[in-house]
Amino acid sequence: MTERASKSLDDPSPLVTIVTWAAVSLFLVIVGLLTAPVSSFFGTGTLAIISAAHGLLATLGVIAGTVTSYLGYRLFTGKIKAFSDLKVLSIVSTCIAGATIVLGNWIYITYRATGGPRAFFMKENPAIHAVFFEFKEFIALFPLPLAVAATYVIWKYGDQLVESKSLRTWVGITFAVAWGSLIIAYLLGAGITKLRSV
Repeated sequence: MTERASKSLDDPSPLVTIVTWAAVSLFLVIVGLLTAPVSSFFGTGTLAIISAAHGLLATLGVIAGTVTSYLGYRLFTGKIKAFSDLKVLSIVSTCIAGATIVLGNWIYITYRATGGPRAFFMKENPAIHAVFFEFKEFIALFPLPLAVAATYVIWKYGDQLVESKSLRTWVGITFAVAWGSLIIAYLLGAGITKLRSV
């Protein structure tokens, strides 16, 4: 087998990766909409669709972030073969993180409004607001700049990154810290939603 044929088997094109992610995401959305009553799927309230989109993006962010972090670990150890996947997923993770933050901030306005969940937590148990929500809101911001920085380095240095141990280490650690922040924010967000939704 030639080197070019071997590389094409190990390293699918970025277009194939993007189309696959889009097709799987579309399939999951269609299955969700067809199998659940729309009111149960989105819930009721003024921010039902925004909240559902925020939750969906956060879940996709965890999935994409986990795969990206795994590939970042493979890069860190020097064992990565599908480098174009990491390049594409770094962009996907960055876009998902940005969109999730935008929608989360939109919901945060209602959270802090008079009579919103913040007022309830401040009255009933201020520690829930201070620990769960305020900490969650700030740690949820970390993945975006980290993902942007790692994506920039990956795209700027390209295949040279595989040869540079210091850059590989930096990208691997950056993805690991972003993933840790993402998981903490996701779990705390799920906890807050179960305690009192907007």
